[in-house]
Parts: sequence; structure tokens; C-alpha cells
Amino acid sequence: MVRIFISGAAAAAFAGMAAAQSQPATDGWALTLGTGALYSPSYEGDDDYSLKLLPNVQLKYGDRFFASVQEGAGYNLVKGERLRAGPIARIRFSRDDSGDQTFALSGGKTGDLRGLGDVDTSIELGGFVEYRLGGIKLNAELRQAVSGHDGLVADLGARWSGVWTELGPPLIWSAGPRLRLVDDQYTAAYFGVTPAQAIASGLPQYQAGGGVHSYGVGATVILPLSRDGAWSAVFLAGYDRLSGDAADAPLVQLRGDEDQATFGAFISYTFQ
Repeated sequence: MVRIFISGAAAAAFAGMAAAQSQPATDGWALTLGTGALYSPSYEGDDDYSLKLLPNVQLKYGDRFFASVQEGAGYNLVKGERLRAGPIARIRFSRDDSGDQTFALSGGKTGDLRGLGDVDTSIELGGFVEYRLGGIKLNAELRQAVSGHDGLVADLGARWSGVWTELGPPLIWSAGPRLRLVDDQYTAAYFGVTPAQAIASGLPQYQAGGGVHSYGVGATVILPLSRDGAWSAVFLAGYDRLSGDAADAPLVQLRGDEDQATFGAFISYTFQ
């Protein structure tokens, strides 16, 4: 079975990329296909980084429906000039204790997770709300996993956006802070150590609880490569710091790092 794991910091940066993606306006279907490289921790909480070659696939129908691996699948039930809200589903791919990463070009194998067991692929279902204040967009999501980690996740954030033309071609930028809150089940799945896992992994037993999981900042820059906006290059960067019981976990303190950074570059084409 093909298995992929993208760290929390990388997923948040990816979401910023998808939300800010510059695409030609359309009332019908639009499909974006692309590829690029992502440099991020091998697993959430790791101090070693890997370079991954990843696809970028996005599907939209007007300004109602959107779907991609990065930002999940959602529908704008409420679609006003400032307010947007509706249901959303996201997928978090499995984390294997073997440490394998399918798309890693370098540094993809790690032995840090051996003995901690697999965390199966998680389907998270919930809702989102966004509110615009000029060039600022405030956003919040609440999602409950129905598989995998089985936990509750809340993401809060704000993003400033604009266009910079000092260098000639317009650079579409977006940046802002973000905060993630989780419950006990989420933290226990990824950072807890049961008595059996302690024996198998060599890490001390650890009971992890929920709360503030991480906080950070992300930025995205989009460079249109064609006049119609169909071709575009996307550059992203993000920094997140693990907090609470995730930061104090033996996996992070003994084998990883609380500081998590992500860098990426992608080229895409939009069909409509």
C-alpha cells in the first residue's frame, strides 16, 4: 500500500498555497495539475528534514465547491461578500513506525518511530468559516476524525494578502499567523507512549493530553507565468512551534525538535 505522511507544518503551508492559488475566473469546472518539491520534517516533531516531490491537484466548481489533497473537500453553503462558511473534509495520511515516505527524494527514512505503532489514515469531517476585513481574512475550522487518530482538531488563523508589482510581473502574496488546538485522542495518537510502546521503542511511557498543539506563521507567493494566469509558480514557507504535551513528548524531546519549518516550490497549470 502507498503511504504518505506530511507533517502538520507542511499541511498548514499547503493549505495556504491552495487558498491563495491564482486561477482564471470561471463559473464552471476548473482543474489544476502541477508538481513541486517540499522540504519539511520527516514526521511532525522531527528534527531531521526530507525533500519530497509531490503532486498538486485541485478541482473547483465556480466559487462553490473545492477539492484537493492539500485543502480537503468543501462546499460554500454561505457565500457572501465577506462571509464564507460550509462543511469540509480533510485527509491526514498514515504515519508508519517503519518511517517510510513514498515521495521522499532524500532523507526520507527514519528509525525514530520504530515501536510506536502505525497511525492509520485519518478522515476528518467538520465545518469552516471565513470572514474578510479588507485585505485580511480570518478563518476557523473544527474537524472530528472518524478514523485514524479519532481526535478533534481546531485550526484558527488570519491571512493578509496583496499584490506586489515592484519587480515587474505581479507577485500575489499571502501571509499570517495560525494556531492549532487538539483533544487528548489526537495528541495521544501521535505523541503518547503506551507501556507496550515504551518497551518496543526505548522511549519512556508518556500520557499525552490535548490543548494548544502548535502556533506559527505561513507565507505564500504566487507568480503567474502566463498572461491568462493558467500557468503559475507557487513558493511557500512556514514555521510552527509545537506546544503543550506535544512539545513535552519524549519523541520530540529525545529524538526531535519543537521547531518545525517548511519550504516549497510548485509549478501548476489550470484547465477550464
